Amino acid sequence: MIYVYGDSHAYTNFKKLPVPYIDHHQSNITMFRIGRDNRIINFNEQGEQHIICLVYGEIDCRCHIQKQINQGKDEDEIINELVERYVTTIHNNVTRYKAVIIVGVIPPTKQNDYESLNGPITHEYPFVGTDEDRVRYTAKVNQLLQRACEQHNYYYFNPHTHYTREDGTLQYEVSDKTVHLGDNSIFITKFMELYENIKKDTESIIR
Repeated sequence: MIYVYGDSHAYTNFKKLPVPYIDHHQSNITMFRIGRDNRIINFNEQGEQHIICLVYGEIDCRCHIQKQINQGKDEDEIINELVERYVTTIHNNVTRYKAVIIVGVIPPTKQNDYESLNGPITHEYPFVGTDEDRVRYTAKVNQLLQRACEQHNYYYFNPHTHYTREDGTLQYEVSDKTVHLGDNSIFITKFMELYENIKKDTESIIR
């Protein structure tokens, strides 16, 4: 069984997955909160035969990293601590599994794309920092997530190049017209390729 944990992107990314899975997402949960509290929201240990997917970080890259920078904190220190505490929480809590998959952060939505359809930004979808800033934060977070997966023998899954413009922002035509994927077909296709590879990997270990 596949268990999916994360913010609202966990729901939108994995909808219509063609294999059995359980969605345990909870909206508006940040990567920072997971790391701070050493707790994955809605998580219960499942067992060695299950795949655990985690999808967090878009909210952090969209608003919270820049908020901390505005308070005088160093950009790289913020991001390094954010990812380190997040991965430490995963390591502390997810101890029995077939595979752990950490999903990379989706490309940031260009603020003008959002506002041209939805009007001026409200508190529901804050954008803090420039588009260029948020592209940079996302790239740094994803780089550290990939490195952490290599260190912990987790699977890093980031198919978002297929949804990314040359400037690093989200292709808005495939979005849900806010900050999520709308057309997630490529995400699902790439995930199923990873899923089949995981089955092969684990079968070869059993043999």
